[in-house]
Amino acid sequence: MGDPVGSAVGGVLDAHLHVVDVAACVDDLTGNPNARWWERVDSSPAAVAARVGVAGVSGGVLVQAVGAHGFDNSLVVEAAQVLGGDWRAMVAAGRSTEDPVSLLEAAAAQGASGLRLFSIPDPWLHNDLAVDLVRRCRDLQVGPNVCCLPEELPAVACLATAVPDCEIAVDHCGFVAVGGDDQALADLAGCENLVVKLSTGVFDAAAVDPASVVSRLLDLFGAERIVWGSDHPQVHDRSYPELVALAIDAVAGLDQKTRAAILARNATRLWFGPNR
Repeated sequence: MGDPVGSAVGGVLDAHLHVVDVAACVDDLTGNPNARWWERVDSSPAAVAARVGVAGVSGGVLVQAVGAHGFDNSLVVEAAQVLGGDWRAMVAAGRSTEDPVSLLEAAAAQGASGLRLFSIPDPWLHNDLAVDLVRRCRDLQVGPNVCCLPEELPAVACLATAVPDCEIAVDHCGFVAVGGDDQALADLAGCENLVVKLSTGVFDAAAVDPASVVSRLLDLFGAERIVWGSDHPQVHDRSYPELVALAIDAVAGLDQKTRAAILARNATRLWFGPNR
């Protein structure tokens, strides 16, 4: 993997990991073509953390696996508490969530540092509720994250404009093919509080090679607004070290400061800050 990247918490940070309790799974209603991925690889917190450690990654953000657990966020919250140190929980809320503000407040009280506004397959980010949730995230110092399809990205821009003093991360670059017809993503670049999450799926779906993906995102958003996350173990067709190596190789030609921003520092700022 080469030299450590370095961050406030040390090493590379993975901003997008999932954990699953197979015995407590629900039916996957998200429309994910990789449905029930958790049955194909050990996705327990202990197994995921072990793989991350072996790869030399210092920790990460445990993002609620909506396909497996819906909006019951108990596993990610407990897992982050148990793993401690360089691990954080990102809980999720969706259109069907009853009293999502209370869900957010309770999760924050238990140490969660992120909220995933999950808007697939039923879009809702144009609603006032989304604005209210991001504002409450700002007040609680919880980092919001949106997960939506490309057609809803204009609503994400409106959301960012409504709460300009809160950084919002966009999962998987909004599922836009970077380097191809990526105007929907480019249209977000003017919202200075939007950060794009560069996950393995972004590399896989891009119209250009991984280094060119990073170059395109740097041109649009700059080094401080890109954060890497593997999406493991939902992505499990390669070993975890291979996913890490893919990201490191993609940024290898950049200066050390830019590499550190993408692979660690931005995640530290968004979800590992002093009050998170």
